[in-house]
Amino acid sequence: MKNAMSDFSSHSEFRPRPGRREGRLKRTLFLAMIAGQIVSFVVLTQARYEGQGLTPIYFRVTTMSDVLSLLFPLCVAFLLILALIHPGRIGRARAVSLAIFSGILLWLDFGILRTAPDEFTPEAAVLLLLAMFALLATLMTRSREDLGTARRIFRIVRKTLALAIFLIVVAFFYAFFFPTYSNIEEISAFNPDAGVVLGAAVWRGHGLGERPSPALRERIDLGYELLTSHAIPRIVVTGASAPGELAEAEVAKRQLVKQGVDPSEILEEADSHTTLEQVRYVHDQLFRGQGWDHFVIISDQYHLARVCEMCKFCGMHAIGSPSHIHQPPLDLAYYRLRESAALLEYWFLGR
Repeated sequence: MKNAMSDFSSHSEFRPRPGRREGRLKRTLFLAMIAGQIVSFVVLTQARYEGQGLTPIYFRVTTMSDVLSLLFPLCVAFLLILALIHPGRIGRARAVSLAIFSGILLWLDFGILRTAPDEFTPEAAVLLLLAMFALLATLMTRSREDLGTARRIFRIVRKTLALAIFLIVVAFFYAFFFPTYSNIEEISAFNPDAGVVLGAAVWRGHGLGERPSPALRERIDLGYELLTSHAIPRIVVTGASAPGELAEAEVAKRQLVKQGVDPSEILEEADSHTTLEQVRYVHDQLFRGQGWDHFVIISDQYHLARVCEMCKFCGMHAIGSPSHIHQPPLDLAYYRLRESAALLEYWFLGR
């Protein structure tokens, strides 16, 4: 009997305790998540570069897009390493949920890689960004077994929204204070190869035919001013058409010719529907095709930060010149907030 009890005691010493098994499980999950973050970073980097007609082999930490896309997985990995060292920070149920959620995010990242930029909707981008912030917020929140399920979920949702709001505010102020140029001498000193008028809406009806909207007209007028003052040597008009309408670029060109600009000084691009497509045209046809690398981007002030970021990402030198459009305060606030979200989407997803 004594020998049997001795044998039982000796075997029980080698049997893993429930706490040890749980710790091993969580550490395994955290290691798998770190590996998933590495794969996710590679996939998203490839998607950001290829979506802009580039190759990720030239990855460099010289743009906000590259910096933020690297900083996010580093923050997640840091928190996962802390969890590896102190697995008690995160409960077992949350660790399993995090691993599943991380796997779903990785699957979605591969979906971005397979989706053309023009097919990737803003709604999909917002949901994906919120999911990324939720992952980070969950890792930042220590498990509290003394709280109910609803309270624990609320803490994570609150931190997710706080992260989203903080980053949108950062993007808002980045765009608001982004340097722009209106002085003719400063723009001339930049020695641009061309001025690029970004497309905006075309209006029609009332027996007046198709004509530029106020936003497009202000951009055209600024381009005309820079061209006639010899701050830019030529002007590029961009923008495709809505169904049944003339292309934005065609309307802009007609307006410039009507104002006395020689058609030979105007280049027209009438196939792009998004800002990203317009920048890709400038990069592929003018930067690579013509060897031009200095551009003055003409658009509304709140739009210029994102466009110039895209140009910089593509290796081009670009400065922004804001149109003189005046908008009601509520409209301006809406456009600035929408552009801040679009800038955040570009930084993280390249879309």
